[in-house]
Amino acid sequence: MPKATSKAKTAISKTAKPKKQNYQHEPLPAKGEVVAHQNLTLVEVADAAELSSFLVDKRLKDYILTTLSPTEAVVLPEHSKAFITALQKAGHTPKVSEF
Repeated sequence: MPKATSKAKTAISKTAKPKKQNYQHEPLPAKGEVVAHQNLTLVEVADAAELSSFLVDKRLKDYILTTLSPTEAVVLPEHSKAFITALQKAGHTPKVSEF
């Protein structure tokens, strides 16, 4: 008698988390050279402890590409909406500025 096979159910996440990627950064600018970057989302907080808490929060840390200072971080624009939603679910009330 053949064995019965079961089909595994696949779970689909409603909030897709970004995959870990190795981003290759451009070389640092030469002395006196200025580089302007486009298509980045800047996250600014008043207190360095708040950004530190984002970096250890499993709901938020994977969205942060890098920190620029103790109170500033970068999120890729394709993850901005998901990051804002994750912030709200974590109890934060982000002010979103667009220009």
